[in-house]
Amino acid sequence: MIKQCSYIFPLLIGLAISGCAAAPKTAETYSVKSNWTSSFLSHVVMGQDMPAGVNQWSCRPQDNEYPVVLVHGTFSNSMYSFGALGPALANESLCVFSNDFGESSPSDWFKGVAAVDESANELATFVKKVKAVTGSDKVSLVGHSQGGLVGFYYLKFLEGHKQVDHFLALAPSVNGTTLSKTPNRDEVSYCVSCADQHPDSELIRKLKDGNITMPGVRYTVLATLNDKVVLPVSRQFVREPGVLNMTIQDRFPDKRVSHSGMLYDTDSVGLIIELLTTQKSASSGR
Repeated sequence: MIKQCSYIFPLLIGLAISGCAAAPKTAETYSVKSNWTSSFLSHVVMGQDMPAGVNQWSCRPQDNEYPVVLVHGTFSNSMYSFGALGPALANESLCVFSNDFGESSPSDWFKGVAAVDESANELATFVKKVKAVTGSDKVSLVGHSQGGLVGFYYLKFLEGHKQVDHFLALAPSVNGTTLSKTPNRDEVSYCVSCADQHPDSELIRKLKDGNITMPGVRYTVLATLNDKVVLPVSRQFVREPGVLNMTIQDRFPDKRVSHSGMLYDTDSVGLIIELLTTQKSASSGR
């Protein structure tokens, strides 16, 4: 753990900155958290495990919709990452699900520290559960930060491309981040996923052997130019045919929003919902 402190603390600082099928839109409004701190306190002090509206297992997708599976990042969990996005999606009458993954121990406040390929296997199991319960043949997948890397790995190596219609990657560490100080798992004792997110890690080299993307999936990457965690920002993009790459500033030129702040900023959350719910043919981006 000591050897990864120089990576852990910048990430934590980045975090701190920042019904039934065919039924009409529900009148119930799920409470949307205003910031990361509010979500953190709700979890630690009040014991709230999931954002409002998330993991409502009786929910059934409406026609032409898929359940949405959210995947959090490093040193985070579903509550911290999706305290705003989760209920905002549920308020759109979507069925929203999430699972805390990659824990060192069940009592840890922060998850997402296990090896990325192990976490991808956890995601695969969870997606199967969501599909079985909801009766859907596919899901929409949203991954933030390491959650984006986990998603890309799952789609390519664990047959996730057969289970997912649209993958929306938010500030993904798909090409690694220069904040990570070692690519070697045997040099860390706690955050194995930190080593996996080094640009030269074995896992990322494996992912980039050939195309990262898989046929049959719509891919969207959304970044913010103010990101200070997954660096450089330009390497968050996947420059392959059929991938829509964009920044929040493409829509809101003067917007200053951080790596985790994009999950709580009202305009950014609205854009995420638009990208997720608007059926468009993905086009080549940057």
